[in-house]
Amino acid sequence: MKSSLPKRRLIPRWRPTSLTLDTSEVASTLNLQSKPLRFDHELFEQSVAAWRANPTAGHLGDVISFAADTELHPRIATLVREAQAKGLVVSPVHRELFRGVSEEFDRPDDFTTEGQLDFQSRVAQLRRELLIAPENLLALLDLAQLQLAAGKVEAAERLLITAMGLAPNGRIVLRTAARFYVHRGEFDRAHRIITRHPGTRKDPWLMASEIALADAAGSPSTMATPAARLIKEAHLHPRHLAEMAGALVNTELAAGRLKEARQLLRKALLNPTDNIVAQAVTDASKMGIDLDEPTVTMAVKRSSEAQLLQAWSGHDAVASEAHAMRWHSEEPFSSRPIQFLTMLYSLQAEYGKAVQWVRRGLIADPSDEGLFVNLAFAKAALGETDQAELAVRRVKDASLAPYLKATEGLIALKRGDFAKAETLYREAEQSFDKLGRPDLAALTVVYHAKFSVESEAPDRARILAEAQAKFAKAPTAEGALLMSSLLPSAIETPPVDEPKRRLKQWVFDSATNTLTERPGITAKGAPAIVVADRKGPAPRS
Repeated sequence: MKSSLPKRRLIPRWRPTSLTLDTSEVASTLNLQSKPLRFDHELFEQSVAAWRANPTAGHLGDVISFAADTELHPRIATLVREAQAKGLVVSPVHRELFRGVSEEFDRPDDFTTEGQLDFQSRVAQLRRELLIAPENLLALLDLAQLQLAAGKVEAAERLLITAMGLAPNGRIVLRTAARFYVHRGEFDRAHRIITRHPGTRKDPWLMASEIALADAAGSPSTMATPAARLIKEAHLHPRHLAEMAGALVNTELAAGRLKEARQLLRKALLNPTDNIVAQAVTDASKMGIDLDEPTVTMAVKRSSEAQLLQAWSGHDAVASEAHAMRWHSEEPFSSRPIQFLTMLYSLQAEYGKAVQWVRRGLIADPSDEGLFVNLAFAKAALGETDQAELAVRRVKDASLAPYLKATEGLIALKRGDFAKAETLYREAEQSFDKLGRPDLAALTVVYHAKFSVESEAPDRARILAEAQAKFAKAPTAEGALLMSSLLPSAIETPPVDEPKRRLKQWVFDSATNTLTERPGITAKGAPAIVVADRKGPAPRS
């Protein structure tokens, strides 16, 4: 069973355009001054009073129409939840107007009763739009995404070629096309699309893409040095530098320059995108950074992937599933959320459901060997050992060999060959130890214990005791979920709260009764606030 997601790269995301239009990616890099929109709050209160007196759909629409004023978001969210709780009308139009103010309105009707995305209705709607306006660039990109998710790769490519013909200099179009070829495994081609475009030398978003795609293609980046210079000059708004700084974080980490990587991550998180914050959540533990900052917290709420990662690290399986579903609805062609869902359902012993999701993922990405690993595991757990072996033989990636070895151990268990199963599980455990992954080694023993108990293996008590001991030393969310079904007391593993570095610090001056922000990475375990020394500047903790 493949428990961990594939290595994450900061490649361009390919969301529905309705979501992309809400991001900084579509904004101009010119430093234009703007002010938040503010409506007449007295008129808002009158609209609220009118709705309370006569709670019709029309009056609720009047209330929701104030959603462009961010100050009113909390009040509007409360009122809409109140309307839902009372069974009052909340129409699809209301949901569309209100999306972004409250998470509960994110595409609620896009899933079938089986939990799969309803592609047909969305494709039909986009086709109707393109019949009316064939040059509709946004519809072309959205339809290409859905065609790719449905396994119609050539149709998706034709739509993207059309979009590139209509907008050859469009930032979203170029990044989307590059993401398409990454999905195809054509990393060099994806890199060339960005590298050869003349706008890349001036556009920080394209520069960020070039750096990330160069890493994926195994090629030297042509933009890393200019990007570092641009970040140092800081002429652009932080929202335009975020992904570029994030791409350089990975470059510095790969070179072992952790201090430089931390400084770049701090700059990336000044105004982070959903892509950046998901990368930050992935790397925060490795870098020893505390992400508990208001700007980061708000960005996490806009990233289903980041929310999934945080929920899973907190052992919240219910929230993790919900966030994975949202991530899948945003990027239905991507196998990453599907890999997580297949793992989750297998952990919950819903093996048939796991197989369904693997099949869904293989439609969009038939070459994803990680999905075949999960398919082999689910089939073996169902007792369909011959089909499990067929899936095992589809995997050629040597890095997946330890997972396959453990799955072969499960196949042996299901066939009653307990000695062979022990040998295979032990080999898988040792392979993970050699790779420096004690967490996966311990998880392998936990899986062995689970299926030994279910198969009534003679040595199940010994294996279970060993699993409990090794899980205690290297706990994981996956292991906790498995152990809770075997030994509920085994999940009582208090988290180790290691000292972390902060992204900034506040200095309190008692003489003036003021707080001043001090940007910069702090030392480990530094407090959020320090008191200024009147004899000199406050020391950096």
